[in-house]
Amino acid sequence: MKKNNRIYSLLLKCLILAIFCAGLSACSDEEPKLKLDAKLANMPENLPEGSGSSTAAEETPEEQALQMAEIEKAAEGSLGGDNKNHPEVQAQEKIERKVVVPENVKGKWRAVKLLVINKQDEEKTEVKTIDLGGSFDIKGTDIKVTVGEFFPNFVMSGTSYSSMNNQIINPAVQLRVEQNGKILYNGWTFAKYPELYAFEHDTYRLELLDFIPTNVS
Repeated sequence: MKKNNRIYSLLLKCLILAIFCAGLSACSDEEPKLKLDAKLANMPENLPEGSGSSTAAEETPEEQALQMAEIEKAAEGSLGGDNKNHPEVQAQEKIERKVVVPENVKGKWRAVKLLVINKQDEEKTEVKTIDLGGSFDIKGTDIKVTVGEFFPNFVMSGTSYSSMNNQIINPAVQLRVEQNGKILYNGWTFAKYPELYAFEHDTYRLELLDFIPTNVS
């Protein structure tokens, strides 16, 4: 009987020892994971592009609004020329300005080519060649487009629209768009900035495509 008790006691000790060793092994396996988690916790949240992070930081609406404000600010106050700045002719506060044609531009330009874009059916997009002062109706609509002055190097001051010279640097044409007697648009369309300041409609868009001097038939 005493012999059996010793055997049971020995087996119990072995079992306890085995459980203890298994616990030590589990703790050892968990340690690298804890170290890795600690490293991740110390990593910066917004990593630069190409640093190995697959998640790019998204801009907040406030940051996007700030960027748009900076872009619009850069578009103001152009003195003409091929640069990034551009005059803001469609300002929120409406300012009446005169159209002044310089002597070195008068009589030098005869017509313009306008691209009439049908945004719903590309096959109906067409090019119209219109004399300065002339007008046309967009086919199949009651929209009338009247072409005003053309300036090869458009500039704007506090009191007038004009052209700095007769060089093709910042070409623009004055357009008046009406529908059933209602004025939809009365402003300028720029060849180099077709979508920045332009007549916008659910179906149609107008772009300045080309310009024809008086000495070209």
